Amino acid sequence: MGLSAHLLLLDGLDGLLLSFAFEPSTRFAPGYSWLAFRRVQPGMGRDEVVRLLGEPLVVHDTPPAGTSWRYSKSPTDSHYSLRVVAFSNSGVVARVAHEYYVD
Repeated sequence: MGLSAHLLLLDGLDGLLLSFAFEPSTRFAPGYSWLAFRRVQPGMGRDEVVRLLGEPLVVHDTPPAGTSWRYSKSPTDSHYSLRVVAFSNSGVVARVAHEYYVD
């Protein structure tokens, strides 16, 4: 139930069904928790996100768009739960992405 509820809350019904059809291969950042990830909201600062989730696995700087912090990745580059926090140039959360990615 825990994994199913996690996927349903963050990835929707599509993500839940896809996770049964394709074996997920997700690696999460050491401080990541799905409950904490759900608490990340637009407008939060970087320090607040680090307090909730810890350091990200990967940081992508994409000027002039801002910075993206990835809290998940796939060791096999296929079928995984994508977790990204995107920051604006001013350093606040602009977008929180959560979906089940199928490759």
